[in-house]
Amino acid sequence: MKNLLLILSLLAQFALSAQDVNFFTGTWEEANAKAKAENKMIMVDAYTYWCGPCKVMDKTYFHNNQEVADVINKYFVPYKIECEHDFGIVFSRKFKINGYPSLLYFNSEGQLVRRQMGYDNNQKTYIEGLYKIINMDQHDTYGYDATNLDMPWPDFYANDFRNAADSTWKRNKNVDPNAWLDQQPDLFAEMSWAVMARFSLNDKYNTYFLEHYDEYNKKYKLEADDKLTSVLYANVQKAAEQKNVDLMNVTVEQYKKFIPNDDIGLHYLLSYYYELGNDWQAYANHFEKRLNNPANNVNINEINNTAWLIYESTDDKALIEQVLLWFKPFLATMSGYNELDTYAALLTKVNRYKDAEPWAIKAIEAGKSASLDVKATEALLETIKKNL
Repeated sequence: MKNLLLILSLLAQFALSAQDVNFFTGTWEEANAKAKAENKMIMVDAYTYWCGPCKVMDKTYFHNNQEVADVINKYFVPYKIECEHDFGIVFSRKFKINGYPSLLYFNSEGQLVRRQMGYDNNQKTYIEGLYKIINMDQHDTYGYDATNLDMPWPDFYANDFRNAADSTWKRNKNVDPNAWLDQQPDLFAEMSWAVMARFSLNDKYNTYFLEHYDEYNKKYKLEADDKLTSVLYANVQKAAEQKNVDLMNVTVEQYKKFIPNDDIGLHYLLSYYYELGNDWQAYANHFEKRLNNPANNVNINEINNTAWLIYESTDDKALIEQVLLWFKPFLATMSGYNELDTYAALLTKVNRYKDAEPWAIKAIEAGKSASLDVKATEALLETIKKNL
């Protein structure tokens, strides 16, 4: 009987472990050797102890999930790296870990081929993404020397990565990466790129990057895409601050050149410009162009988010009335707390208290049924009743 219980216990433990991703617990060098010997990729889960999404992803995908475990265990050597202590800091400097969770994928030769940041809570698309990585060209790697992790980084770069073991650590906000770049003979070298990618640059180096974007993109791939977005949005901010329409027009043309056929991205770029300039009429008119194109299929959530930002940012009653019209096609079916609350608030702002009252009541009912905090809407309803 004891033997039977032991066997059943072992079988139960095996069944549970079979549903888990089997993270390799040796050294990084041993993980690379294992990947090479088994002709597998390495999947690195780069995390921190304080990262909430890291914990959710670990619990949801890496434990008690047979479908995910089957894919990762078959095709990858999975490896976890905590990024704010010891080797994790070295790894973060090398591969520029800027947010968590970060997932990095290496081919069987230890060369980086893909990186992702954030937790995709859609299991279907997450697994589809894994298969895309498995089937991609394994020779299309980033321009790193993956065998040389602990490079002689400049102090301002090395110290920019948080060391959780050092209670005195603070990010130095007064570094000048541009002066260091002035001394570099090769701006395409890995160390130069690490500095360019991580820090804000002056106009000289932003212009240099844009002029040589194709070369950086070929060598550093998605990192170059991220830097491109950062530079373009920095130029938008500068254009808004200086009220420099010419600079904004140039930035729009650069966006179209480097990121063609991305209408939604261009929409957000222009929206950001109007927002920074507090030009809410232009912001609303720009959104309406998107709204009035049926091909964009704008939903109530996008309308609500845009309307709420305008509500919080301006007292222009004519503009608020314009925004209220965006909700008209959805009024018969609108049932979510957020959009009901926004609509009631907009009506209140233009003194349409009688119209606002039933929408505020509906919002409170919807919020309570969803166990949401409705105190702000209850306060809004009190304001409405006082003005009836």
